[in-house]
Amino acid sequence: MSAPAPPAQQGQKKRHRPYHRNRKPKPAQDGSSAPATASPAAPSQAQPSAAATPLSLASTVTTPSQTPRAATPAGAAGAGVVPGSALSKTFSSTRFADFAQQGLISQQTARGIASGGYEYCTEVQAMTLPVCLTGVDARTGTGKTLAFLIPSIENLLRAPTQPPKGQISVLVLSPTRELAIQIEESAKTLLSGTPYKVQHVVGGTNMNAETKRLNNERCDFLIATPGRLLDHLQNAGLKPKLSGLRTLIFDEADRLLEQGFRQDCERIISHLPNRAQQPRQTLLFSATIPAQVHQLGKMALLPSHQFVSTIPPDEENTHESVPQFALTPPSLLDLFPQTLALLRSEIATHGAATKVMVFLPTARATGLVAALFKRVGLQQLAPGFEVYEIHSRKSQSQRNAAAEAFKVAQGGVLFSSDVTARGMDFPNVTTVIQLGVPASAEQYIHRLGRTARAGSTVAGGGGVGMLILAPFETFFLRRPGVSSLPLQPHPLAQTALAPGLAGGAVERAREDLARAMPLVDDETKGQMYSASIGFYKGVLRDAFRGSAQELVRTWNEFATTPAERGGLGCAEVPGMLAQTVGKMGLKGTPGLRIVSALPGKEGGNGRGGGGGGGGRGGRGGGGGGGGRGGAGRGRGGGRGGARGPQ
Repeated sequence: MSAPAPPAQQGQKKRHRPYHRNRKPKPAQDGSSAPATASPAAPSQAQPSAAATPLSLASTVTTPSQTPRAATPAGAAGAGVVPGSALSKTFSSTRFADFAQQGLISQQTARGIASGGYEYCTEVQAMTLPVCLTGVDARTGTGKTLAFLIPSIENLLRAPTQPPKGQISVLVLSPTRELAIQIEESAKTLLSGTPYKVQHVVGGTNMNAETKRLNNERCDFLIATPGRLLDHLQNAGLKPKLSGLRTLIFDEADRLLEQGFRQDCERIISHLPNRAQQPRQTLLFSATIPAQVHQLGKMALLPSHQFVSTIPPDEENTHESVPQFALTPPSLLDLFPQTLALLRSEIATHGAATKVMVFLPTARATGLVAALFKRVGLQQLAPGFEVYEIHSRKSQSQRNAAAEAFKVAQGGVLFSSDVTARGMDFPNVTTVIQLGVPASAEQYIHRLGRTARAGSTVAGGGGVGMLILAPFETFFLRRPGVSSLPLQPHPLAQTALAPGLAGGAVERAREDLARAMPLVDDETKGQMYSASIGFYKGVLRDAFRGSAQELVRTWNEFATTPAERGGLGCAEVPGMLAQTVGKMGLKGTPGLRIVSALPGKEGGNGRGGGGGGGGRGGRGGGGGGGGRGGAGRGRGGGRGGARGPQ
């Protein structure tokens, strides 16, 4: 049997997927399917009815990627899904055409689906579409983009009257810019052949250009991040365009709330038309169902909403099936050398097909490590191998370009903050490395889910997870939700990846990094230092024996230790603004060097950060250069900058 070609991504442009027709999968061996719960929405347009079976609350931390199954090349024998493979468990035996034959979706929508190369529903879609197509409000345990786009299109096509040009009928809220643009690309494919158009409004782009486009061009579907949408509602006259809203969708609802968007979501809902006067369907998609999602559901959904769980009771979660290994180098000074040695080992194993995602705690750390590892020639170790980086300090166009390039690349390394931890689909990731402590057990699992994506052509159906922790971060292994994970010591930790062995892989990596570190500018090093101080202040009760002075001493040592020994090689402790130090709750802590101005431009926001009061901070409340501080969302002086981890 021929090996299937790598699957294309849902948000990927069609030109990147020459073979993308889903082949017929075998039905699941156990014949199980998760019943669903969903809630009757305000009645509006006449739609076909379907009964939903109530189900106890269920959740999972990973969702199958919505990717068209790559077709076996024409003429190959035995075309189909390998029994027991990841693909056979992802796709159901239900065709989208079956819904059209049953009258659940129109032929027009069916043609749009076919134009995107989709033939068979995933299990998620087979379970959620019949419920969502009834017009009820629904809260799903997991789902993907087609599961809410298709019912939204049908809602419009079946309406007695069509929306005028200036009205937005479908509003989708996304937690990140990248996910919003991915959803928009999928919508464009499905809407081909219809009169409907889709636009996006996201932070980090020109708001005036967005307003002009909304005023001059048709927009039936609007995909938005909450902060930018609120700006348009409050300051750019968008509210009247939503007076005929028919469908409201919260995608990745748990992540929207994790990133501090609850107040924005509440304000957005307050700007929408009264449901008694303008009935609408509300769909809430979430990988997990914590208390905050329940609260959002109470606010956004009708009391009679239905809950749809797409998780079979006996399904194995990603964090139970992916091999996971932990590395704990003896010192913070060994962290970068051991990581480089590990990456080289992965490339030696997988060759040009090595596809690695490296997650770091802050955007500033991501930027420094990406710059450093590019300078040691990582991209020269395999043909076509490249190094990419995505974080909130990059412009939106840079982030989009990097995401698209990494999606279609056969191999490469993507250094990322948590902006890609969920929602974004990157095919065939062989390894996920988490360098530094994750914010929570849930975040660790979400990151891990970037490998073992549904439809993966990686041998065995998935990849491997690696967690690299400095000595002061090992508390994470004892946290609830982590201690029970199948994390094993890395088998090479005491041999090939052991620091201190003369001529060994780690020491060779240290030498290469020592030559590259002087090529990284002092501003980048100072920003990484400041962000790290802020981030680890947020976990102070677990690390550094609870001592702020020990926290500062540790990072001062790392900053000023010569590069030959694994440090940043700074001539002196990087300076920090008094305002930043105060917002981090570190005023008066010995060892900090307070300066009146920072080199270069300092602003924006971050976890714990804001950036000199210049922007809307991420979680953790303001302050120069990023780092997650205490609880709460800080706001600086303006609304500039990006949200989220810095």
